[in-house]
Amino acid sequence: MPNVAVVGATGYLGGEILRVLSSHPRFQVTTAVSKSRAGEKLADVAPNLDGLGEVILTEGTSALDADVAFLAQPAGEAMKVVPGLLERGIRVVDLGPDYRLPDPAEYARVYGRPHDDPGNLPRAVYGLPELFGENVRSARLVANPGCYPTATLLAVAPLIERHAISGPLIVDAKSGTSGAGASPSATSHHPEAAATVLPYGTPEHRHSPEMRAVLDRLPGPRVSLVFVPHLVPLVRGILCSIYAHPTEAGGVAHFEAIYRERYRTSSFVRVGTVPKLPWAVGTNRCYLSVQSAGDAPVIFSAIDNLGKGGASQAVQNANLMMGWDESLGLTRSGFGV
Repeated sequence: MPNVAVVGATGYLGGEILRVLSSHPRFQVTTAVSKSRAGEKLADVAPNLDGLGEVILTEGTSALDADVAFLAQPAGEAMKVVPGLLERGIRVVDLGPDYRLPDPAEYARVYGRPHDDPGNLPRAVYGLPELFGENVRSARLVANPGCYPTATLLAVAPLIERHAISGPLIVDAKSGTSGAGASPSATSHHPEAAATVLPYGTPEHRHSPEMRAVLDRLPGPRVSLVFVPHLVPLVRGILCSIYAHPTEAGGVAHFEAIYRERYRTSSFVRVGTVPKLPWAVGTNRCYLSVQSAGDAPVIFSAIDNLGKGGASQAVQNANLMMGWDESLGLTRSGFGV
């Protein structure tokens, strides 16, 4: 049974990876890394996890021995350890942003610091399996997409590939507060976020360059992007309302037909009625819906920001890297309400 390490195990994403892996039929968690809680039992830090209680949290990755390492760290941290992990033959799924942008100069512009491992950027595969799954299968280093890009790209990529829309592409996105991480900030702290809807990330959210980089790779027309995220008083979930100009007649039925054809073999994309976030929370699913709004269709996309937008998608990528069915350990139902 392949051994797995989770680095950043006590953050929200790290904890969600451990939760998903706790019921995975083939992966075995042997190492959990947390600088702030090193030496403690995982059972004492995360009593909700079943079957991983005897794992002792460690401080670093220098002695890490695993087949796959999941890195759930802030920007600038993964690039410090990825070269050493790859040299030791460990497959890596990075849930942070360090390997999502192929251009190191663009990374420096967006994140305000130089990229310390530009040599591995060409080796990194962007891990959106529904679009790039065949590339993921042969990868040793996967850049797990951001949560907003996952929800947005799954909704717009099939339409761009079919030349069905033109820009500007307007994405009005709303996310729960867990997307801001476990350390409260001036905006994500509960007293600040509980009774408001807060637009943020203007004039350019950090996920916008990531989305543009992928959009530019797609076969089809170049489209401009207008992306505005909002923080809403929920813990988990992302709902995107997406507006674009249809290039031909057909409206809702035409868009739906494109989605159903593009995702007919997908394990995790559902096309249907307007989604509710609880359907997606706790799952690896993306729910897509097309509705009429005046003279043009509007697209709705819903995911769990910690699930399909993070931890469960990382496990989906790891399944592919191991040559397994992508859905292993990821078939649980959503909450519903």
